[in-house]
Amino acid sequence: MHLNEKLHALIEQQLNVHVETTIMKRGWQYYMEDRVTSANEGSQDHLYGVVKGSDLYAVILDAGNLRYSSCSCPYSGFCKHMAAVYFQYCSQQEGGHTLAERSYFRLLGLSSASTYIKNQPVVKESPQVEQAPVIRQDPGDAGTAQEWLSWMEAMHGETWRKCRHSLHALQPLLSSLKGLSKDWEKPLQRLHWSSAILFVLEQAEHAINTVDSFSRYYHEMSFIRMAEPWVEHLYTLVSELTPAVMGPKEEAWADALVSRVKHWASSTERQLFDWEYMYLAFCEKLAENRGWFEGELDAMVRQTQEEAPETINKAFLHTAIGIMYFLDRQDTQAIEHFSQTSFDRSQKVMYPCAAQRMEEGNWELVSLWMGFLFERVYKGKNGRSVGPFVTLCRRADLDRPEMPIWTDYMTALLPHSYSELSDHWLDQKRYDEWADLQMLVGSRPEDVGAHALREIAKLAPRALMPMYHQSVEASIQTRNRQGYRIAVKQLKKLEKLYKSDKDADRWQLYIDGLVRKHQRLRAFQEELWKGKIVT
Repeated sequence: MHLNEKLHALIEQQLNVHVETTIMKRGWQYYMEDRVTSANEGSQDHLYGVVKGSDLYAVILDAGNLRYSSCSCPYSGFCKHMAAVYFQYCSQQEGGHTLAERSYFRLLGLSSASTYIKNQPVVKESPQVEQAPVIRQDPGDAGTAQEWLSWMEAMHGETWRKCRHSLHALQPLLSSLKGLSKDWEKPLQRLHWSSAILFVLEQAEHAINTVDSFSRYYHEMSFIRMAEPWVEHLYTLVSELTPAVMGPKEEAWADALVSRVKHWASSTERQLFDWEYMYLAFCEKLAENRGWFEGELDAMVRQTQEEAPETINKAFLHTAIGIMYFLDRQDTQAIEHFSQTSFDRSQKVMYPCAAQRMEEGNWELVSLWMGFLFERVYKGKNGRSVGPFVTLCRRADLDRPEMPIWTDYMTALLPHSYSELSDHWLDQKRYDEWADLQMLVGSRPEDVGAHALREIAKLAPRALMPMYHQSVEASIQTRNRQGYRIAVKQLKKLEKLYKSDKDADRWQLYIDGLVRKHQRLRAFQEELWKGKIVT
């Protein structure tokens, strides 16, 4: 019988956040004294159990939200009976009492049973008295970031070995590490939590390297999805940093984290997570401290000028420097460094630069960025790069329609930009240009959305006429009966357009010319007669 990993992780995370250490210890004692008579897994992530206290108490544990858990004892809130049921449930799985013991020590902030010998009145497994070894205590709130990361590595550095197929083993570890600082002051707690997240992400990086190359892709997708909330939480923590009021201890801690992330970001090895983006998130926030910004920028520039080993990713260095120059409003220098990077990798941080300058209304710099981006997008036209660039062009054309360069860019990127450009001209009610685009790419009326056709037929019928003329000729050129029938259907719609435009005379001239041009096509003439186009 295997422990439901999801249920285990959910409950342990909730216990770590909401339950006092005193309650946890009393629950452990109840478990050790065999007071739990039953503990079973139910539906929808629930545990059910019965505990002997001064009476028999029924317990329901809701793993999804501990607030909805209940116990029939008089105590309000989370009680020792609930903790005891959880430990009993753990002990009933493969691994027995050892599994329960490990969970208990994690919840106390200790690594494992091997570093701590329980001091309880009832001993469950071994009657002999053992000498307790020295506990390796965590550094506490007086510790530095490096001391904490070293402690995490020493105590939990082998956790990645349990993650061959999933990262579930890291969730309770992360919860227990966070729990160690739940009583700290918020600014320092924020940095400690960031350290814990970085540590488990590093564990995940170690784990993915044990996966064989054949199944690595599928494991990467699974690992990234599992770790996504951790990464998002890290970004939130970084955004909440306050560089302007940081004390020396916080500054040193933040520097240590930046150094750790930079180490991963500058590596040339294949990685699971986007460490480069994490570094840029730290960099953008900490740049609010001018002294830190100038020191970091100077160090990065010097590093690009030195002889770097092959293991250093210089493209990352130039990307980071480019962002720092952008933040300092030195856009020309930023673009110079971005030009030395791989566009496929750095484009996701360059598009926001152009978008921000648009937001600011600095069109001189917008033109600089868009010209630089266009050169690179045009060289390797693909959906990944064209889509975001054309989106920027559409936005620029809305704000500055008098500048034809935006339309020139979008047109030059056809056919990759067709969908965006078509939607843009339709939204702007530039129906003649929209129709010309459809003809350029060979779209027939039936290929275009009915809603668009109805809108243009009502507001600008003349814009659609060339498109229908082209479609009629293409259908006739098939030289078969089915093609002639399609041509007649199109002619009926074209007739309505001429009538909407109040130009019946020109319609008649067009039909007379069409009949004469194809007078030798007897089958076509028959279809014209059947469709009452001619009488």
